[in-house]
Amino acid sequence: MTKLKEIIDDIIDESIIVLVLTKPEMRSVIGYKIVAELLKEDNVGGLYVALNVPHTTVERVVRKMGADPSKIFFIDCITASIKPVQERENVIYLDSPRLVLLEGAIRHGLQVLDKERNFVYIESVSTFLAYNSYQAFIKFLRTITNEIRLYGLVGIIFLLDKELEDVEYSQVSTFVDDIIDLRDVTRDELEI
Repeated sequence: MTKLKEIIDDIIDESIIVLVLTKPEMRSVIGYKIVAELLKEDNVGGLYVALNVPHTTVERVVRKMGADPSKIFFIDCITASIKPVQERENVIYLDSPRLVLLEGAIRHGLQVLDKERNFVYIESVSTFLAYNSYQAFIKFLRTITNEIRLYGLVGIIFLLDKELEDVEYSQVSTFVDDIIDLRDVTRDELEI
């Protein structure tokens, strides 16, 4: 937990974009913990791109961890593909993570962030690649990371262990400021 808390403090203080490497079975729990800890900071809010779970799940888990999920603007790429949605002020619903739709939604989300310090959290690289070509994803990642920098935000992008080939990993890593390897973190260390 100490290691993770130090990492969170560093990324929020420095406003950097990080690529977080995890084991597949730990991605959700580490991701929720990072988001909850960021939201516990004074005057911090975020944009959460929900690619694998509905925003309601994120809200429930983050609240259970003692953080305020109302400080998050969500882009939910799950719920609208499963059931009719009830419009909410802090959620944009997309029926899939097609990049052309996602870029516009992220741009809108970036404009509504109103805290002193803000973050953008992207759940998973592999989900993008399931719906889009690798070349389109690289162009998207370049655009989004540049926008995150221009807004002076923190960026957190999750990548699962062995999710990309070496060449692809090298390309993706050029868009971030730091790579945080949490593949060795266990559930016990997270104190959940």
